[in-house]
Amino acid sequence: MQYKLNRGEKGRVEVKVDITRAAFEAAYGDIVEVISRDQNFPGFRPGKIPTNVIEDKIGVNKILNDAASFLVNKHLDEIFKKENITALGSPNIAVHALAKDSPFSFTATLTAKPQVKIGDWKKIKIKRVKPKEVAEKDVDESIKNIYEAWSKQQKTVNKKQETGEEEEEDRRSKKFIYDAHGSKIYLKEESKGSKDEIDDEFAKKIGARDLKYLQELVRSDLEKIMADQVEAKLEQEFFDEILKLAKVEIPDILIDDEINRIIVRITQNLEQQNKKLDDHLKEENTTLDALKAKLRPQAEHNVKITLIMDEIGKREKVQISREEIENAAKGVDQAKLDEKQKADLRNYMAVSLFQAKTLDLVKKVVSE
Repeated sequence: MQYKLNRGEKGRVEVKVDITRAAFEAAYGDIVEVISRDQNFPGFRPGKIPTNVIEDKIGVNKILNDAASFLVNKHLDEIFKKENITALGSPNIAVHALAKDSPFSFTATLTAKPQVKIGDWKKIKIKRVKPKEVAEKDVDESIKNIYEAWSKQQKTVNKKQETGEEEEEDRRSKKFIYDAHGSKIYLKEESKGSKDEIDDEFAKKIGARDLKYLQELVRSDLEKIMADQVEAKLEQEFFDEILKLAKVEIPDILIDDEINRIIVRITQNLEQQNKKLDDHLKEENTTLDALKAKLRPQAEHNVKITLIMDEIGKREKVQISREEIENAAKGVDQAKLDEKQKADLRNYMAVSLFQAKTLDLVKKVVSE
C-alpha cells in the first residue's frame, strides 16, 4: 500500500491510496472465505463452497464492494495513526479503480481535528482575589426581591381567580416562583385578602422553617454566587492569556456545530418562558441566519478554548476512571435508554469530567 497525503486550510486533508493487485486479491479471497463459512448453500458444506458459486449467488459487485470497504477502513486507520490525524466525521471516499484481478485505488477527503500549538502556559500567573463578603444588607435585599416577586405572583393569581380566568394549568403554575438563580421556589396555598410581610409566616410559605433559616439559605446562596464569580474571573483571565500563546486553525465544521449547540440552549431557555425561537426572532427583527452570524465569534472562541484545554489535558495526562464515569452517570435516569444511548451518555460524562479535571489542574498551577 502506498499513499500520498495533502493538508489544506482549516483542517482539510486529502489522502490518495494505491493498493496492489495482490493485496486486493487477498482481501477479495478473504471475503469469499467468510461467505463460504457463514452462508448455507444447498448441496455444499460450510467452508467448501466454490468461489464461482458464491459469485453467482452473492454477486461479484457485492464481494468487490465488501473487499474495498475492508481495505479502506484498514488502511485509513493505519494512515491516521501514523500521521496523527483524528477525523471529524466520516471521510468522503472516491473510488478510482475497482475490478476483480486489478489494483485498487481510492481518495479520502476529510476534515481533521486541528493541531494545537501551545507555549509555556505554566508561566501564566493570575492573582486569585477573595470573594466579596456577604453583608446583612445583601441578604436583606435578596429576601426583599424574593418577597416582591412572590407578592407579584400572588396578585396575578388572585386577579385570575376573581375574573374566572384561571385554568387548571394556572393553578399548578402559581405554586412556585423563580428566584434570582432561576431555581423554583414552591409556594403554599394562600387565602385571598390576607396581609403578607417579610416574617416567619412568609418564610414558611416559600418552604423555609422560619425567617432566620431563610436568611441562612439566602446567605449561603449569595456566598456561593460570590465564590463562583471569583472562579469565573480567574478562568476568563486564564483563557484570555492562553489565547495569546496558543495557535490553532479552527475548521468551519466545529464552529458550525458550536453555533447549533448555542441555538439549542437559546431555544431551551425560551421554552422555559413559554416562547418559541421563531417568535423571538420576530421580536428582535432578525433571522436565523443573522443570529448564527452574530453568534459566530463567540462560537469560534468557545471552540478554541475547548481545543486548547483538551490539548493541555492530554499533555498533563489527565485520567478519568471508569468508576468516576459510572458515579456521574448514576445521577441520570437510564431506564428508557438503549445501549447506544447509554454508551453516548458515558462518553459525554467522560468528556465533561476530563474538561473539569483539566480546568481544576490549570487553575491550581496559574493562580497565586
